Amino acid sequence: MGLPGREAEAVPEAKKDGAPVDPLMIGMDVGSTTVKAVVIDPKTDQILWSDYQRHETKQPEKVLEFLKRIEAEFPLPPEKFRIFITGSGGGTLARFIGAKFVQEVNAVSLAVEKLYPEAGSVIELGGQDAKIIIFKEDPETGRKKKIPSMNDKCAGGTGAVIDKINAKLKIPPEKLSEQGYFGLKLHPVAGKCGVFAETDINGLQKTGVPPDELMASLFEAIVQQNLSVLTRGNTLRPHVLLLGGPNTYIKGMRDCWKANIPKIWEERKVPLPPGVDPMDLIKVPQNAQYFAAIGAVEFGKQEDPEVGVYKGTKDLDYYITYGRNEEKAKKSGGGGLSKSPEELEVFKEKYKKKKFVPKAFTPGEVVEGFLGIDGGSTSTKAVLLSKDKEVLVKSYQLSKGNPIQDTMEVIGKIHQQVESQGASLKVLGVGTTGYAKDILKDVLGADAAIVETVAHTESGLHFYKNVDVICDVGGQDIKLMILKNGRVKDFKLNTQCSAGNGYFLQSTAEGFGFPVEEFADRAFSAKDFPEFGYGCAVFMQSDIVDFQRQGWKAEEIMAGLANVLPKNIWLYVSQIPNLSSLGNRFLLQGGTQHNLAAVKAQVDFIESRFKDKGAKPEVIVHEHTGESGAIGAALEAHRLWSNGRQTTFIGLDKVAQITYKTTRNEDTRCYFCKNKCLRTFIDVKTGPMQGNAELQGHGDVRAQGPKDLEPKKKTSEKLKSKVPLEPGTQRLIIATCEKGTVEDLNEMKEIKKGLDAVKKDNPNLVEIAAEKAWESFKPEIVADPIPAYAFTEKTRKRIELMENRRNLRIGIPRALNMYSQNPLFSAYFESLGILPGNLVYSDYTSEQLYKEGAKRGSIDPCFPSKVGIPHVHNLLYVHHKKKKLDYIFFPMIDSLTSDLKYTQSSRACPTVTATPEAVKAAFTKEGDLFKEMGVVYLDTFVNIVERKLFTRQMYQQFKDILGLSEEENERAVEQGFKALDHFNNVILRGTAREVLKRLEAEDKLGIVVLGRPYHNDPGINHEILEEFQKLGYPVLTQDSLPIDEDILERLFGEEVRKGIIRHPMDIFDVWKNSYSENTSRKIWAAKYVARHPNLVALELSSFKCGHDAPIYTVVERIVEKSGTPYFSFKDIDENKPTGSIKIRVETIGYFLKRYREDMIKEKQKRMKIEEQLKEYEARLRAELSQQLAPGAATGHPAETSIERETPVAVG
Repeated sequence: MGLPGREAEAVPEAKKDGAPVDPLMIGMDVGSTTVKAVVIDPKTDQILWSDYQRHETKQPEKVLEFLKRIEAEFPLPPEKFRIFITGSGGGTLARFIGAKFVQEVNAVSLAVEKLYPEAGSVIELGGQDAKIIIFKEDPETGRKKKIPSMNDKCAGGTGAVIDKINAKLKIPPEKLSEQGYFGLKLHPVAGKCGVFAETDINGLQKTGVPPDELMASLFEAIVQQNLSVLTRGNTLRPHVLLLGGPNTYIKGMRDCWKANIPKIWEERKVPLPPGVDPMDLIKVPQNAQYFAAIGAVEFGKQEDPEVGVYKGTKDLDYYITYGRNEEKAKKSGGGGLSKSPEELEVFKEKYKKKKFVPKAFTPGEVVEGFLGIDGGSTSTKAVLLSKDKEVLVKSYQLSKGNPIQDTMEVIGKIHQQVESQGASLKVLGVGTTGYAKDILKDVLGADAAIVETVAHTESGLHFYKNVDVICDVGGQDIKLMILKNGRVKDFKLNTQCSAGNGYFLQSTAEGFGFPVEEFADRAFSAKDFPEFGYGCAVFMQSDIVDFQRQGWKAEEIMAGLANVLPKNIWLYVSQIPNLSSLGNRFLLQGGTQHNLAAVKAQVDFIESRFKDKGAKPEVIVHEHTGESGAIGAALEAHRLWSNGRQTTFIGLDKVAQITYKTTRNEDTRCYFCKNKCLRTFIDVKTGPMQGNAELQGHGDVRAQGPKDLEPKKKTSEKLKSKVPLEPGTQRLIIATCEKGTVEDLNEMKEIKKGLDAVKKDNPNLVEIAAEKAWESFKPEIVADPIPAYAFTEKTRKRIELMENRRNLRIGIPRALNMYSQNPLFSAYFESLGILPGNLVYSDYTSEQLYKEGAKRGSIDPCFPSKVGIPHVHNLLYVHHKKKKLDYIFFPMIDSLTSDLKYTQSSRACPTVTATPEAVKAAFTKEGDLFKEMGVVYLDTFVNIVERKLFTRQMYQQFKDILGLSEEENERAVEQGFKALDHFNNVILRGTAREVLKRLEAEDKLGIVVLGRPYHNDPGINHEILEEFQKLGYPVLTQDSLPIDEDILERLFGEEVRKGIIRHPMDIFDVWKNSYSENTSRKIWAAKYVARHPNLVALELSSFKCGHDAPIYTVVERIVEKSGTPYFSFKDIDENKPTGSIKIRVETIGYFLKRYREDMIKEKQKRMKIEEQLKEYEARLRAELSQQLAPGAATGHPAETSIERETPVAVG
């Protein structure tokens, strides 16, 4: 990959003399990015001709070129050739040349069996596909059988990703082929998605990570992705052949496989030839790039002689020139982006971009204004706002890779636009936004750094009133802000996929040789376009190749891409098909909206969603669409200035003098915790008047907790830095947490002290539950006394088992529903005499734990289920190795206890229930690993709801392990339920009750996590909740919500009395299908939050959760109906999109702060009204008292009673 087309290999002269008797055989592999072909003499198996070239999206033309060259090289009639074709493009072209199509896996397998019969595995990386084939010997027949696996829904982890990233890194082809792996620092890069890999690479690149480290990190991500997903739990067997372009031509890719595969062999004790370096068993064979083509020929040899007879290039030539127009008609979108030229003119007139005219200034004028800077992922924008909030001048440029340099340049352009007219500029305030907002705030001394969702919202609402939806499509992200009464009630960000972003449109246009500015005109010129399927950007790239093969022109493909953009935004990324439910006033903004073709498609799509709805949407494009974020930042600076705040901006002259140096190496590593993260130091100098050097990082804005966690200034001398700091230089530290933003230990302790204070004031029940579930509950020991005498063999055996209880060590995975049920099981074991220290839990889920253990998975369920295998792996390979385990206990929990009333059932998720069985299969698939390691695996099936049944199930499982009597088993079960009750009602609900009291007394907000028990796992919730705790919000879980009678009466009593529900714990009014306990509990918790004024909902849901999907809308509507904010993190999986999480947390934090302000104002308003009513009542009472006093009677026969408000007879 990344290499130019290779020259055809030389043809042996001896074979050119005389025509062979048997037909020559042509094998052709038409892939997504290259065409490979061989001509083979079937008698000798000698390759007479071969070539491998990129087709540059022109598959038919490249195939035609190859065939013409073969005909010229071997001047034989067509019938003297037989041709067999494979690859993603082979099936379509086969019929035009008489070829027989061969499935790719079959072709590769045949070539391997022919050329390398000793091979045990094959790994082939293609342009947009990846294949792993494992050959196993059938123990009964002795014959080899193959276990193939290919990527299906996603092209992450293929050669196309390397191409895409290298286009960014600009490594020349010859250097890429020699790119290394060993000895280079590796950084975390997402391997599952090419677009997210690109986002990770962008972020790392901008922190100064060199290209060779980035590319090596990408190799690691691709290898890990394929080893964990494509092997389907099977072990690669030596020898391993590496096939395909990336493996063949890139040294670092080969080295990465060689570094990782032997680790699996060592762990799984795969027998290897003695005295051989395991790396030597992994190799690229000769002609590796041609294996599929050679295999196609091998397939052909087994076919009848009349199969695959070459019929020349005439039909293919015709197809290229005329025939594919027929295919175009089938794939047609039924016209261009507009129905008629007249309609297009009307659209252009309405949406044409008004040319921005900068404000004219007079010589000598002092221009006062506010700077807004948007340091985005692909571009940097700046605006100057007047005191009247008018845009005076603005500047926009594509990012050059360093946000500081980009910002210096755009501010310089703003300054120059003012000074060039003889005026001078006085900056009254500066605001920053975008991914680089924090560092820019520190460098510039800006007054505010606000999250981009807020900036875009404030900008949109400043220019356009009564907006219902703001749709911001940027270079690499999509933001949807859904508003109600001028406030954001919900927002959507692309998290798992970046399909539908503007960068894809830009890169496609540039790939066709057009600047993005010409995209719209060319797309509008198309009279027709192909219909793209919405979804993955990498697969859309594959569609482009396919459409080009069919003859679609560049402008038609560009029109098709514009047409699919809104589907990606609304149906794929945000999954909101019913747009009319959001409102009818839509505001489009973001750099992509400069593209009128994209705007036209969005307008048409939005309008189509309002058909038969009795309403027509109004779609507006922001006047300053590309700079809307920068305007929002400037507006925030203006707001602070209006409130009397003086700017902290360093000044325009100092901005021009900024010099900086970026350092990221072992000297910048943080050692304040076990993670030992690498940090980036940016040493900034802004001129000679800078003053003393200071160490600083990024502070956080607190919503309702301590205002600042910055270290207090110490008079004592600071620890000397490993990276010397020049005089007059300020150090900015980019770190993954607050503690890493300083170098001095004392300053770090101050930060930690501040964080600990915030945590103490704002308990996190998610964290508490995640810790307490695994602690000992010190149950009463209820074991039978050990018999003094053994009169029978049965008694002797029981005595032996009972005495051994103290020595038994039981491993328990810290996973799934054990997060809520472990107190039951741990107390059961301890009450029978098993020591608390001998209940051994796997480590908490982490990237490392998952990476080490995930390669045994054969299916791809939700992440919480998928991580079951790594947890058992951790018990076996970490804890068991430290000290032997006797058992691993991972129960299949079928039903859960429930406090809810009138539900149909309280079942656990079937995937979760079955996970322990899937885990057992993974570790016994290639031999019983448990048996080999001397551990007994117990996946006991239990029903916790039916106490008698549960008691029986536990007895049946452990009677012969622990020497149980039925009576002591019953007593142990009782102790288990006591511990479970204590965990739920004392630890969780008791703590939450105290938190609620404080929230109500102090008018503060608490966040309730609507999630499943395993979302307490910090590795599954990605520590999102801790970020809210740092912002000053206590965090409650749905299982911790107090259910005391007084609270339930306050929240649900009225509904019970009206007959809406039968009990406060009833959910029948909103959800009838109440058979899943955790689903029903989530819905009940949503009702609870909606009725409590001091609680807000935060829903967590894992990617592929089949139980959550049907209730997304139900939960959201329950919460929103009460006017309570609802926020969510859906589709959580093993990929931790740190940037997206940060944006979401900051956005939620901002709007919660505003919501609390409104809540307090509303309460103050109510209190004021109540005071006025009391004053009014007192006045009326005083007047009445005067009227009723002796001598003041009116003589009227009746008066009105204030107390009862009913006429009362007088006298």
